[in-house]
Amino acid sequence: MMLRFLAVFFVLASLAGCKSSECTKEETPSDLVEQGKGIEDRELYWYQRGTDSTRAIWAKYRLSNDVALLADGKGGDVPSFNFATQVFSLLLDNVSTFWRMDLAAEAIDAYFGDLSSVYPDRAANSRTDEVLKWAIVCVRASRTSGNQKYLDEARTLYDSLWLNQVDNALGGGMWHRSDEKTLKSASVNLSAVVAALNLYHATQDVKYLLQGRRLYKWTAERMFDPATGAVREGLSMDGTRSDAESAENAGVFIGASMRLYRATGSAIYLVNAKKAADRLIGSSDSVRCAGSVAEGLSNGVAMRYLAELARRPGCEKYRDYILANARSAWTSRRLSDGLNGPDWTKPPLGGETVDPQYAVSAAMLYMSASRACR
Repeated sequence: MMLRFLAVFFVLASLAGCKSSECTKEETPSDLVEQGKGIEDRELYWYQRGTDSTRAIWAKYRLSNDVALLADGKGGDVPSFNFATQVFSLLLDNVSTFWRMDLAAEAIDAYFGDLSSVYPDRAANSRTDEVLKWAIVCVRASRTSGNQKYLDEARTLYDSLWLNQVDNALGGGMWHRSDEKTLKSASVNLSAVVAALNLYHATQDVKYLLQGRRLYKWTAERMFDPATGAVREGLSMDGTRSDAESAENAGVFIGASMRLYRATGSAIYLVNAKKAADRLIGSSDSVRCAGSVAEGLSNGVAMRYLAELARRPGCEKYRDYILANARSAWTSRRLSDGLNGPDWTKPPLGGETVDPQYAVSAAMLYMSASRACR
């Protein structure tokens, strides 16, 4: 496994240096030849920036030469499960577009194997949101690699959560944790919608569509404000609502809305996605990191889902927003090691320690810019 891993990520490093002029004609997406399109408005340009950023992250934070996982900067070599999941998602961004399927499958299998050795019992994680994010990534891994085992894991995890964590308390919804049923959060229920709709797309089992619609309806009625586009944090057991907002919750709401729109054709989901997106990007034309600079990975996750909306006709302003942030971040990376810090408008200082979640978030941004240009 370890020798195979080294070979796979040697390929990652070499492909990350591929310039558009060096790629074969077959690897060049059709939008590259679109007349009047600037170089920074092209899918492959930002894919290159994303792979460059990923390579810099891998060189800086990988635990050792023979494991795929990255240190998460929290004191100790073992990364948090959530961080490891998001790094897996970043790996999928790298290998799912321009890689040969056999090489992509090998890279995915290497990372999955190393993560499984560190977290052998993902189902035992009491953080429902983390389990759902893992299930979402597993469906992506199955789609990219063609390997059924990842889809089987996603189904097993999601089905267990639906059976054990959804009830009629607070009118429905899924609990935030399995070990203490005190909160039903937007992050969990919206992630469950994304997971359910991804499973519906992969399996065509209508139960996932029905479950996703049910969880979305519960969340939208209680935590989405259609007048402002705000997505609130959650409901505690006594019915008290937290009005806190985060970039990630807004992003996942957009992702959940877009999946239901594509599955059902109902315009209300697209309307909701646009309202949440308008709230996310704000009314200012100035470049800013989505949400708070303290949110770390939340910003990258928000850009990932916003890119799904940005590709639609009439949604160019969301694409422009992603590209503006991507251009700002790319010119604000630290040239000595290629890393971005928490602020996408200025580089980290020379001796400043960069938490890897910020570097990963910026790499997600570049990959999101690539998808927004697709």
